[in-house]
Amino acid sequence: MIEGTYDVAIDTPKHHKRGVLSLKSTGEHIVGCLQIGDDVDFECEGACADKDFSFTGTETFESLGDVAFEARGNVWGNSIDVQVESNVGKISIFGTCLSTKAGEFRSSHEYVMAASACEFSKNEGTMYSGLFADGG
Repeated sequence: MIEGTYDVAIDTPKHHKRGVLSLKSTGEHIVGCLQIGDDVDFECEGACADKDFSFTGTETFESLGDVAFEARGNVWGNSIDVQVESNVGKISIFGTCLSTKAGEFRSSHEYVMAASACEFSKNEGTMYSGLFADGG
């Protein structure tokens, strides 16, 4: 199933950022909402078949101006992988699913707020050790 909300890493030509990608499909139609911090929050529509999907469009960003893009991705298990070709370079988005309950479609903001409230371990040997450490 493609539908779900994913905790993602976004690799752009200039930055590496974290975000939340939510996907909701109806038949061969899909809507994606990508939120990257407080700066970027946009929604686009595309096509999907089985576990593959694609989006094409142009989005205006304050820092970049108009960005034309073509995104192709797929979902396997609880993972997502999206490759984007754009007029500002290649962008890779990959991550893991936070939620896939049937019919559930929460805003990206809800998941960003939930993730920011989590406490991740800094202890060695745990899954998240050091990933989100603030040096303390």
